[in-house]
Amino acid sequence: MSTSNNGGPTVAVKLYIDKEKKKVLFAESDKEFVDVLFSFLTLPLGTIVRLLGKQSQIGCLDELYKSVEALSEDYFQTKACKAMLLRPRNAAGSHCDRLKVKVDDTNERLIYVCPTSSCDARSFSSFWGVCNSCTVTTTLILREKPVDCRTVESNDDGVFVKSDLKFIIFDDLHVAPASTSTMFPLLGKFGLLEQRNIEEKVLELNSHKIINLLKRALVSKQSLTGLLCDHPVETDSVNLDHLREKLFPKQENTTDPKFNAVRITIVQTKDDSSVLYAEVGYDFVDLVFGLLSLPLGSTIKAYGQVTSGGSSGLDNLYRSINGSGIGCVKQECQSLLLSPMLAPFFGCGSSVLLQVQESPIKSWYCTGCYTCLRLYGSSSTLFCNGGHSKHGTVNEFNPKNRVGSSTSSDAYLKGGLGKFIVTNDLNIGP
Repeated sequence: MSTSNNGGPTVAVKLYIDKEKKKVLFAESDKEFVDVLFSFLTLPLGTIVRLLGKQSQIGCLDELYKSVEALSEDYFQTKACKAMLLRPRNAAGSHCDRLKVKVDDTNERLIYVCPTSSCDARSFSSFWGVCNSCTVTTTLILREKPVDCRTVESNDDGVFVKSDLKFIIFDDLHVAPASTSTMFPLLGKFGLLEQRNIEEKVLELNSHKIINLLKRALVSKQSLTGLLCDHPVETDSVNLDHLREKLFPKQENTTDPKFNAVRITIVQTKDDSSVLYAEVGYDFVDLVFGLLSLPLGSTIKAYGQVTSGGSSGLDNLYRSINGSGIGCVKQECQSLLLSPMLAPFFGCGSSVLLQVQESPIKSWYCTGCYTCLRLYGSSSTLFCNGGHSKHGTVNEFNPKNRVGSSTSSDAYLKGGLGKFIVTNDLNIGP
């Protein structure tokens, strides 16, 4: 790993370029770059929209994200619910925290606790809000780094892929091991044996360029060429109306008791040629807002592809895990990429329909004084003179739960809010 001129870390990738056609034939890299590529599959859709400045061009998700931003906090179950949709957590965040170049800027070590010494709650949240026990506003602290992260960083292992491999990445983001059985056919196919019209170029990619690559991978089959030549990101290379035309795929189990049918009223033109808008209840709005929390890989798994007009780079990346790149991903990371889960408490109507599982609730073993931790931001016994318990388990509480509620909630929005108006591009407002 090296450092870019702006001080940020970079990963290197060697490109093999057809000089006449100005096209990347393929690239060669080690584990750091491929780890970053595969991490794209773990990102929640809302995170992708945010990272791309609400210009992701993934169907209607940009408008959906803007609708959440514009909606008053009064419509949400708790203050944290709005933040959960705008900055959804990645269930594989502890893995992505070890990437050489991080795509998501979320700090996995930041947590919120009740600052009141008299409160008996022994819990934390990943989102700012109020204590679910005493209604006091929570305060931010920096949690100790988990032991597993320190352990992994001390060796040369990859995050998702095996460390002893070199990789070939095609322009359409198919990934394969750089074995002799892969390399020799490539050398012959592209004339590399004679080095005719072939240029080699090493790129150092920082987080800005990686995010640029992510945007191209969403809509293009020539992601590396577009990145190299800085081509404009075209939206017409694939049809991006897949989420609007077919919001949810057929379920394996259509009698899931966790999901109730929602009723909407469609308003059309007189000749029924187009939809003007729909009148919906909070349940439909909650359903579509929940799309922002779904991991990209689970969306590809549910639909077969993220777009309807043909394979994008991200579709090919997903297929590589059990296709051209079989054997590259560590066994214990297969499910993280092929069936990425939701972070704890992000389960919602959308995840039920797409059958995306929620990861287990987190607990954290505090080795110092928890009272000192929430009062002073440190669990060091040097701060403690009150005879408090010096260790114990601290559990994460559901940030969707309203204070005093006896039941756990999956909904982001309050019920009984009246009607909402939904336009054809999923712009939503009361």
